[in-house]
Amino acid sequence: MQKTHLIKALFALSVALFVGGTVTTVDASAKAVKTKGFRVVKITKNTHYTKTSYTKKSPKKGVTLYSSRYLTKHTTSKKTKTFYSTQSIRVVKSTGKTATYRYVKNTKGSVKGWIWTGNLKGKQGKTTSVSNKTVIAPTTNVKIASKITLTPLKQTSNVKPAKTDNAKIYVISDAVSNSNYKGAKNVATLRDKINKLGYILKNYPNAWDAEGAKSNQVHRDAYFEASLIYNNALNDYQGFKTSLYGNKLDQGAVNEELKQVNWKLNTAKY
Repeated sequence: MQKTHLIKALFALSVALFVGGTVTTVDASAKAVKTKGFRVVKITKNTHYTKTSYTKKSPKKGVTLYSSRYLTKHTTSKKTKTFYSTQSIRVVKSTGKTATYRYVKNTKGSVKGWIWTGNLKGKQGKTTSVSNKTVIAPTTNVKIASKITLTPLKQTSNVKPAKTDNAKIYVISDAVSNSNYKGAKNVATLRDKINKLGYILKNYPNAWDAEGAKSNQVHRDAYFEASLIYNNALNDYQGFKTSLYGNKLDQGAVNEELKQVNWKLNTAKY
């Protein structure tokens, strides 16, 4: 259980710095269109509260619902009069302005999305949780997505490493899109897999030992192989994010790195 929490915390670190969360959907009468004029740069506050009912501030007018908390696409709902909400976020837009949006649904749940709080009337219910963790919005913009941060990872387990367990391990943080980065998919997935492999190497270096020994040849070979795959994947990932591979990323190269990293993850026992 403790290991699971630690791995989740590791992923949360990379997500908190650059990546967003789950994309929600809108099911309203009008077709969703791409939002123009601004984009969300980051989310600076996430609040949950007891279920609260809201009505439109202007009942006769349509209200804009955004399909994701990054306000990338929107549609208009005219018929729905009452919405229900349990969550709000505070965003910073590319214009520099901040705003609060609530995630709402109608009674049937067929109309849902994010609405600017200024378009709603109602008193928010009792707050159940608040997070002030900053989340940078993911992007398919190559200039933004190419930026990468490597943070040295500290050991958090009680496992005593051998003297030869000295690979340098980092947490990769960036804003890469998982659906399209330089024409390739699953780049963010690769990042998360590399981070997980690094976590195991740092905290459970004997995860690949056939006999669990920490200082014999079996351990040295097993650790060396895992660290070699980690370093190769880390270096290639950094190459993917720079001009080393040009403006078009080979999907096969991404898939091959995923294959190698997954192999070590699936054989780790800790």
